[in-house]
Amino acid sequence: MAKAKSCADQVIADWYDDGRVGKIYPLHCYTEAIAKLPPDVLDYSNAKEEIGRALAFAKQGKPDPGGIDPSPGSAGTTSTETTSTEPSTNTTTTATSTNETLPTTTSDTDTTATVVAPTDTSGPSSVPVPLLVLGGLAVLLLAAGSAGYLRRRMNGGDDGDGTPPAAPPVA
Repeated sequence: MAKAKSCADQVIADWYDDGRVGKIYPLHCYTEAIAKLPPDVLDYSNAKEEIGRALAFAKQGKPDPGGIDPSPGSAGTTSTETTSTEPSTNTTTTATSTNETLPTTTSDTDTTATVVAPTDTSGPSSVPVPLLVLGGLAVLLLAAGSAGYLRRRMNGGDDGDGTPPAAPPVA
């Protein structure tokens, strides 16, 4: 007979499946799963954060909608989560010092949020910006040196202000 997995093992297996915890488990299972994660998974993955995020959603009674897919074939893609809700209007009454009641209306709306993956600048197809800046600086310095050299050549190369040198004293 095979031994049944503990709920912490089920949470970890759920995370290993696709990089997120898609089901709702008892709340203690999430904390046990985080405590049971191997050191290499803690150091080199986002398992602790994703299980903690799933715990936060489980406390609300909702399944985790998703996050970053760390699988090797995904190349760091993110799931795009778009949420919107209809505006809700809450009407409450407040009493003033003269015992009158005035209706107060508030409106809450959620905006649409989209998660975008950051640009990867470490790949072989990325532009080497520091190298381009250094190359531009080298070209600028060469141009300034050439301009100084040409100016000196056009002025006759005497490096002076146009006055003749003083005559040596006569002895």
